[in-house]
Amino acid sequence: MTRVRAECLFYLRALRSLARPFGLLVLIAIDGAVLYHYFGQAEGAPLPAWDHSFFVSYTLLFLEHVEPVPVHPVGQLLYYVWPLFGIVLLTEGVINLGITVFNKESDAKGWVTLMARASRGHVILCGLGNVGYRVLDELQGMGLSVFAIERDENSKFLESARKTDCQVLIGDPRTPGTLESLNIAQARAVIIATDDDLANLEIAMDVREARKNIPIVMRMFDQALAQKVRSTLGIEVSVSTSKLAAPLLACAALDPSIVGTHDVGGTKLVVMQIRVLPGFAGVKVVTIAQEQDGTVLAVRPEGGEWSLQPSPQQVLAAGEEVQIMVGSHGVEQIHEANRRAQPS
Repeated sequence: MTRVRAECLFYLRALRSLARPFGLLVLIAIDGAVLYHYFGQAEGAPLPAWDHSFFVSYTLLFLEHVEPVPVHPVGQLLYYVWPLFGIVLLTEGVINLGITVFNKESDAKGWVTLMARASRGHVILCGLGNVGYRVLDELQGMGLSVFAIERDENSKFLESARKTDCQVLIGDPRTPGTLESLNIAQARAVIIATDDDLANLEIAMDVREARKNIPIVMRMFDQALAQKVRSTLGIEVSVSTSKLAAPLLACAALDPSIVGTHDVGGTKLVVMQIRVLPGFAGVKVVTIAQEQDGTVLAVRPEGGEWSLQPSPQQVLAAGEEVQIMVGSHGVEQIHEANRRAQPS
């Protein structure tokens, strides 16, 4: 539906490219009517009516002669010059319309702007570097519409982003009017993921000025600065990438089965991905929760697809993969229970 609305806006804009030649055509037709009214009549004949004068001027612009050539030199000039005006203005209109309609790629910025104007609930992503591109991938995996702004027209991720449904605008988010051109008034959120803390902070302030209540997620390297920004500038989430990455790197170094971490009120939760061994084979999902304090998030049979939120009564089979969320203190307990053979 967004593309349909954008296409309608695009063709309306294409029609507006005819405004100048059409306006000049009308103006010249009126001037011609005035000239014909006073200088187009035969000698001794009364002045022609205004409606007839306009009709003659209009037809001359389209290379038609509905009346004989006037006797007066001014009237004769009208007959020879007005068709040239018509040819020039009609040619300009056709060229303008053709360039606009058939050469969308020459105005990529205009097309992205039109798509944004037609969008509602989209996410604006500032920065398409290593982090930004992966954020884009996650957002699109959630089914969200994303409009990205990237300063570097040679970014290695541009082509990959454009091959998806992402609309990419080359420019600086700090340039006045850039955020507005992506319809920030109707956007769902803004994610700022460039590799420059000060630039990110400036963009965040511009976003807040453009729209007071929009959620902002900002990437920051300086953890102390991130905390101050969060508490003083009213930005809902200010994320230090080092703070996010450090727990996962530390846990993964100790146990390769850990694929994610989460902190709840100071309690460290981890997500483990393990293969079902004899200890968990034949065990129900609910049993792991009761005996190991672990929550089974997903199950994948050998060669199959992940099944999210499995039923508590589902029985695990040897060789399946499972993702289990558990407190960091319970990681080794999960491994031991999985390795332990069931009593016969």
